[in-house]
Amino acid sequence: MANEPSVHARQLQLDARANAIRAQDGTRSAVLDGRGGCEQDTFHEGDGGQMDLVEELRGSTYLKTRDRYKHGAATFLLHLYKSGDDALNAPFASQVEANLAMVRPRNGTSDEAMIYSLLPSYCEEPIESLHWDLLTPQKILEPIWSWKDDFKTLSESRLSSYRAALHLLFKDFGKTDVWLKLSPTVNQVLNGWKRRRVRLQKKRGMNVEKGMAELPFKVYAELCKRIACDKLYGPFGWTYATMLWNLMGRSDNISHISVNHIKCKEDHLLIYYAQQKTDQDGKLSKYPRAIYVNPLSPWTCAITALGVYLIVTNTRVGNSDGSLPLFHGSQDECARRFRVGLHAKAKEIANILEENGMTTQSVGTHSFRKGTATYASAGGTACPSSSAISLRAGWTQPGVEDTYRRYDSAGDEHVGRVLTGLPMNGEELAILPPIFMPETEEDEAFIDKCCKSTMDVKQVNHGVARRCLASVVFHILKLREQLPPGHKLWADRTINNKHAMEKLRSLIFSGFQDNPLAMEANLCATGVPPHCALLRSMRIVKDQVAKLIPGVDEQLSQLPKLFRDALDEAIADGKIEGAPLTASNLERTVLRLLEESGLKDVPRLLQEGNAVRTRT
Repeated sequence: MANEPSVHARQLQLDARANAIRAQDGTRSAVLDGRGGCEQDTFHEGDGGQMDLVEELRGSTYLKTRDRYKHGAATFLLHLYKSGDDALNAPFASQVEANLAMVRPRNGTSDEAMIYSLLPSYCEEPIESLHWDLLTPQKILEPIWSWKDDFKTLSESRLSSYRAALHLLFKDFGKTDVWLKLSPTVNQVLNGWKRRRVRLQKKRGMNVEKGMAELPFKVYAELCKRIACDKLYGPFGWTYATMLWNLMGRSDNISHISVNHIKCKEDHLLIYYAQQKTDQDGKLSKYPRAIYVNPLSPWTCAITALGVYLIVTNTRVGNSDGSLPLFHGSQDECARRFRVGLHAKAKEIANILEENGMTTQSVGTHSFRKGTATYASAGGTACPSSSAISLRAGWTQPGVEDTYRRYDSAGDEHVGRVLTGLPMNGEELAILPPIFMPETEEDEAFIDKCCKSTMDVKQVNHGVARRCLASVVFHILKLREQLPPGHKLWADRTINNKHAMEKLRSLIFSGFQDNPLAMEANLCATGVPPHCALLRSMRIVKDQVAKLIPGVDEQLSQLPKLFRDALDEAIADGKIEGAPLTASNLERTVLRLLEESGLKDVPRLLQEGNAVRTRT
């Protein structure tokens, strides 16, 4: 008991060092992930101002990756300690013993978590932990040997994570050559376990689904509506959910969206990723993702949700350090906050989930990514190309496809339109978003005034603010019907001003690009597949024909009277148009009467019918 204060003090020092490294690496990743405005990363310097190469090499692996793999490395080292294996270095074993003797930060803290601070990722001067020449494949596999008996938890991802964690541990200590000697046998055994699990799935009827369940579009739409109507959680959760779906993004990318990385272009918004899981160097950061408005439904519309969120957070855009994150808090905090609200809303629609073969526990952030990828690629018979979907989702394409099939805005715009939920096989896919079209300078000044009063236009791009406000105003009637009275949106004075809303609604246009107003303003719908133009042309022809039908019906109703009058006259005179009353003269007269009635095609059809009857 006498040494507890010193042990506790040492734990505080280790925790402080771990947090410092996390903060340094977090600064680097914050900039790349869109939470900062410019590159602020610096070299770690050792004695004499020289760069610490080991530290820099250690920092080359993304911190989140290290956090994910730390449990696997700790599991391996802890097993060697508890079994008294001679492969564990004695000084390191003493450190493990001291850490396990410390007071736990909270109840339920695992033994693995107690030695995280000894790992190379979080220790300034890590102790050589192993006698590397004594390691064998069996010693590497022994820590997870017990998992083999429970194939319900021995998932493919769990085995792959454990293998990757050990690879990173060997790499951090500069023992990659040792790993290369051991890994073939380790990989062979792990792959054998994976096949054995598959055979047991077939034999015992075990669940074959992996990870979270994919989210069907109708379930996604219902979840968005439920989330949007929440008084407190709604603005954040609604925006987060629609961004997950419309961007096909990982939660890490959504949490790190910066206000600086949202731009307005033509009929859509562009969102940039500074860094992705498959683009650690940011080489693809120049390629944005296009998101569109859904004028038919506000609940699945990411731009409407974004507009509500920006209005609600008007006075809280940006941090004190000058960064402009869209969502406040760290990535883990944002993702956790969204998951908590998501599970609460999932319980409200448990019956709908059950109808679609899902449970409340099978719905998570990854469900959106699975669902949106499935919807974009298989939600209809006129889906976007697989390359455009893979590029938007940030997936590496197989073989040479990743080299030769590159990003292009038209393909991504098509994906963006489809993901809004607009009818994929209908002309509505080509509809233009709600856009302010002021007629006078006073109207323009009024729109700018409303934008400034509802959003922080000093931080938010002015075009983005106008597009978001137009979408919110366009859907304001539906929002008033569904959002509860205590919703934060109604606290905004401009939104709550019915006169201002009516005036703004009168200045909004939304329709197709063949509309005279759209043509006059040179508005063009982007990302539209060719079948939409054909369907639109067919709709126009159908409407024109529908207008002619009443006139045709009226003319057809007059035919019996014309025929009757002409025949009565001919029978009374014994002549028809001054000629004898014969069959040929009668036919000629009938055809003339049809032409005079405006039905010019009827004589032609009658003549073609006579010709057919003559040939047969």
